[in-house]
Amino acid sequence: MGAFQECIQNISRSIGEEQVCLDMPTRIVHRITHGPEAMLHEKLSDFTPEAVVRPQTTEDVVAIVNYANKYEIPLIPQGGRTCTYGAESMPGAIVIDTTSMDEILSFDEPAFRIVSQAGVRVVDYINYLAERGYMSLEFPTMNRSSTLGSRAAISGYNKFENRWGGSRDHIRGLEVVLANGEVVQVGRGSKFPTKSVVGFDTMSMFIGSRGTLGIITKVTERFIPNPPAYVYGLRAFKSLEDALHTYMELRSPINAGVIWRSKAYHQWQLRQAVKESMNIEWPEDVVMLVDYHILGQPAVVEAMRVHAEEVCKKHNGFWRDDMPPTDFIGRMHETMEKYMGMAAIQSERMLTGGMGNRILPLDPQISNTHLIDFYKDYMKLLARIEDGKSYPELTGKLFVLSPGAPVPAEEGWTKVWSLTLANWKAFNKKTIDDYKRWFRDYAELIWSHGGSLTGTHGFIPRDIEIEIVKKEIGEEAYNLMKTIKNALDPKNIMNPNVRF
Repeated sequence: MGAFQECIQNISRSIGEEQVCLDMPTRIVHRITHGPEAMLHEKLSDFTPEAVVRPQTTEDVVAIVNYANKYEIPLIPQGGRTCTYGAESMPGAIVIDTTSMDEILSFDEPAFRIVSQAGVRVVDYINYLAERGYMSLEFPTMNRSSTLGSRAAISGYNKFENRWGGSRDHIRGLEVVLANGEVVQVGRGSKFPTKSVVGFDTMSMFIGSRGTLGIITKVTERFIPNPPAYVYGLRAFKSLEDALHTYMELRSPINAGVIWRSKAYHQWQLRQAVKESMNIEWPEDVVMLVDYHILGQPAVVEAMRVHAEEVCKKHNGFWRDDMPPTDFIGRMHETMEKYMGMAAIQSERMLTGGMGNRILPLDPQISNTHLIDFYKDYMKLLARIEDGKSYPELTGKLFVLSPGAPVPAEEGWTKVWSLTLANWKAFNKKTIDDYKRWFRDYAELIWSHGGSLTGTHGFIPRDIEIEIVKKEIGEEAYNLMKTIKNALDPKNIMNPNVRF
């Protein structure tokens, strides 16, 4: 009997045969995420795991890790598999599907703390708090699929980022199973869910680690009472500069205590969305839209509403009757999700049963100092995808859906949220090589403006990942990452395809 068979037999005895899946359909379902990495390989078999296991408790995870460590079998932790990069599997690996670990374990109302297993779906977590009169600060776009453990593992972005921050800013503690099978409660200097100077802030090391350092099994988060008042606003602009100056002023740190989100939409995106959804033409002179959301105590919200209107007016913001109704634009996020779905519905997959189109998100982080200049250069680089000359193998195979919606990141910085659409079936080795060439140019453009390659999804083509990571963080910092990885996972069993 081989090492893998022995390992699986031992795991089956420990956690129950019904929690271990060796059938091909289950293995196929768990091989890739919704992200673009799969299309940069000529064979999907490159991602097929040998087994999928579904632990229900931390003790189950310990048993799985101990046997995988003994037999040196790679482990790939998976939550909702909605992130662009990190949860793809590999041949010879065991996927740990955490979604059976779906219990909320404790609710400490006076302390505003809640403890959940890692596999709790974010939508269930949001609803649990809402039923009790509280608001979740964990609020990703794909909350119906995302799990709390994976949100920590990817250092997720939230719709409330500008006001309360991303996942790392409201996670207060993690339970993690290390590669040697030890279970540790990590936090910000203590095992208790509060800031402390007793120990190191070891929790931060695991946030964003994508399962390369350990398996997250429990998450402690903070929550807040529901704000009593809310206002939404929207204005149009005839110049990119006016729109982005409005966006930056609205989401200034001095306003962050009340305005929880401001976002800008370019006409490149709006034309497509409005044409598909309403069958009307977008006005040529409207270059960008900027919206904003305000919530808090009623008197404060009203005062900030007046301030927001003054900011928009100062930068020539307007609205007029020949534009789509504001209630439609006010649901822009929902509308764009429907439009992106239409892109897939119109694909060959639905028409002939062939392989469908694939959405590729991009999300560079740029300081507001460079935002306007970067945005102009970025638009040119995206246009080159479709010009038929710069990257000829991408012509007719990769299309730009959104050239980048500026969305607040941390204070003074913006995530430029972009979407491209690939005809995945048409990709071949030459197309893949041209895409990696474009990606290198994309990275160089971001770095030339002092930005970071990705703020949310973490996607870098696997074949060039180490090269790109070293360029962004530096050789010394990369070696430090490897030192930490080797210390915690000397046999390299924890998600070994990622970063190392």
